Amino acid sequence: MTDNISPLISSDASSATDPIIEKTIPLTVQQCTTHFDQYLTQYQKPEKAELSLLFPDAVSVVSRYLKLPTQLLLINSRHWLSAKQLLEQTIAPTLPTSYLLSYNQESLFGRLSLGNDGQLNFSDGHLSKYDQGILVLNISPLLVEPNLWFKLKSVLQRGHLQASDAVNAEKIKQALPDLTQQTINTKIILVASRFQLEELIQIDPEYSQVSSLFCELASQVPVSQESINAIVTYCHNLTEQLAIEKLDNDTLSTLLHFLATQCQHQKLLSFAPESIQQALQYANLFNDNNKINQQDLIAYFNEIDQAQSLARKYSEQSLLEGQVNLQLTGENIGQINGLSVVELLGYPCEFGEVFRISASDMIGDGEIIDVERKVELAGNIHAKSTLIVQGYLNHFFSHVTAFPYSCNLVFEQSYQESDGDSASLAILIAASSCYSQFPVKQNIFVTGSLDQHGNVLAIGGINQKIESVTRLFDLGLITEPVLIVMPKANQINLTLNLKTLALIESGKMMIHTVSHCHQAYPLLLDKTFEQVIKAINLRIDIAAKEEMEDNTSSLFSRIKDSIFH
Repeated sequence: MTDNISPLISSDASSATDPIIEKTIPLTVQQCTTHFDQYLTQYQKPEKAELSLLFPDAVSVVSRYLKLPTQLLLINSRHWLSAKQLLEQTIAPTLPTSYLLSYNQESLFGRLSLGNDGQLNFSDGHLSKYDQGILVLNISPLLVEPNLWFKLKSVLQRGHLQASDAVNAEKIKQALPDLTQQTINTKIILVASRFQLEELIQIDPEYSQVSSLFCELASQVPVSQESINAIVTYCHNLTEQLAIEKLDNDTLSTLLHFLATQCQHQKLLSFAPESIQQALQYANLFNDNNKINQQDLIAYFNEIDQAQSLARKYSEQSLLEGQVNLQLTGENIGQINGLSVVELLGYPCEFGEVFRISASDMIGDGEIIDVERKVELAGNIHAKSTLIVQGYLNHFFSHVTAFPYSCNLVFEQSYQESDGDSASLAILIAASSCYSQFPVKQNIFVTGSLDQHGNVLAIGGINQKIESVTRLFDLGLITEPVLIVMPKANQINLTLNLKTLALIESGKMMIHTVSHCHQAYPLLLDKTFEQVIKAINLRIDIAAKEEMEDNTSSLFSRIKDSIFH
């Protein structure tokens, strides 16, 4: 049975030129972070407004909306300030415009009141005041008070106000004034996030009855010379408004790295005016001369990180006290160190953690028994990934009539629900080690998803996961070099912090990227995938022979007993 290996193993996996088993090399520091020096050196102040360069499609839609009779424009934007500043740069200063972050029925529709002489007085709201102008509204108040939306929708549909829309209208006993002749041509721009638009649909499934246009402001912009020019110009204008000296290139590079870190991508920048403004104002507190340097920004990032680190510190304390059991040196069969991201409800940030996955074999039928799923501590995505691993591994033993082993898989010391498929590669290696009896190196940390063909797929939170290993160095739990195995597809997501980059530079941390699971076996087991499969086949052969010998011996004993007894 040992020689009867599937054709995929005997041909593809043994080919020295097959890209699947090409030797991987560690990433360099340059491959693990962002680089903006060249862009900053070639910076030129753009002739156009900076936000029009970042969001040209949105500017085009807004410009045409202003020329059309359409009264409603929906802008999908996570950041109110982004939308406000883009509109300020797009709308002509001569056009009456009001930006309302908060408002109520009175500020929109006006107020009715009785004077001392018994006369009915009507105080105009913004809809009347900005007739022939523009009202830019944050959608939040409309969602808090849905009645406001329905009143606004009615005004847009009929084209004029009704006195009954005003505050106190229901308290007035006399006849209300007729406002039907006062047409309202106010243009309304609603700024909302995608989730808020979904909430509006829940409130009013027929909201689209109002003729409207739609555009989006991406919270992430691609890295290019044009976008860097726009963001640097924006920062220069902001520092001028804040009475701060212009930022030098080193400081700007640190700020741009922060923006890239926010979206975890080397070729994307998060454009959030609120975050940029807060960073500059906070960093300015570290000096007395209104001049922010690179160290001031780094001090701000470190201070904010420490202020949000309580849950992470509890996790680190449990490691130092030995309450969480990790093996970080040597080798072990069926045991591997995985990487996860911890998300806590109400907590402003996520952080990475190292956790132990163990597998033990038993007589069975090829099933990977997922203990987390059986006790309902894991979600559907996790369950799917485990079944993919089981199917992929069992595929190579389709020549065996009955695969004689099963594997009991446990995420050790997990006491809360988890989900996701980023442990798929680690599960495959642990199960392979368990079946083949080849030990796994314990100074290696693994993350990566798999498809049923063995391709290693991208996962989320790669920076938090790698930086969790950096903290093990900080805690003194690791002193010798370690390896991290991650998906090649995630290399573009690496925006690692300075401590991690220093470890990579010194050779203490080596990051290997893999595109297929076969590439991970030599790193973790010191064996090729083909050698692992042969070892498992050999175990199956030995087990089959032992079973045959036992059966033969048992049959001989029964025959002998029947003859002599």
